[in-house]
Amino acid sequence: MVTMKAKNVSRQGKGQARKKAIDENENARTYFTWTLEMDRVLADILRDQHNLGNKCDSSWKSIAYNNAASALSSQFNVSIIGDNVKSRVKIWKKWYGIVHDILSQSRFNWDGTTCMITVDNESAWNDYVKSHPDAKCFRFKVIPNWYDIMDLCAKDRATGHGAETAMDANEHFNMEQNNGKSSEEGETDSK
Repeated sequence: MVTMKAKNVSRQGKGQARKKAIDENENARTYFTWTLEMDRVLADILRDQHNLGNKCDSSWKSIAYNNAASALSSQFNVSIIGDNVKSRVKIWKKWYGIVHDILSQSRFNWDGTTCMITVDNESAWNDYVKSHPDAKCFRFKVIPNWYDIMDLCAKDRATGHGAETAMDANEHFNMEQNNGKSSEEGETDSK
């Protein structure tokens, strides 16, 4: 009788395991594959959304993502949701940051024909990726929509351009207080 119960439990366990596997597959995350044409259309849509005011500072409004998803879904006859678009933009921003940093080094360049980073000295590249491991996968990566990515993501990244130190700000303040004269000139008496 004990063996009979064990067999029943075993059969029941297998059935539950199969049901659980089916449930997990239904809840499994699906990945959306972007084509170059979709990327290009998305870039154009996002430019339009920017012109409509659906971007604040460095963040897109959810309506921009949803409008882009709707337009892409109908144009390419696929099912895209706003989160798919948001994820793609997030990837573009990450790529932009990494590739921009690579290209800011004098040892590396962008080849617009091959749409790849060019490296004159493999040793310099190997040294760079030791301290920047995220850059490694970009050595031979073709990014055909790089100019779209730059256009949409460059404005969202702080570069330090236009930043001033406290001393610079103080000097500008003193100049303004002295009607455009430097602080040394402002201390002279006028007759």
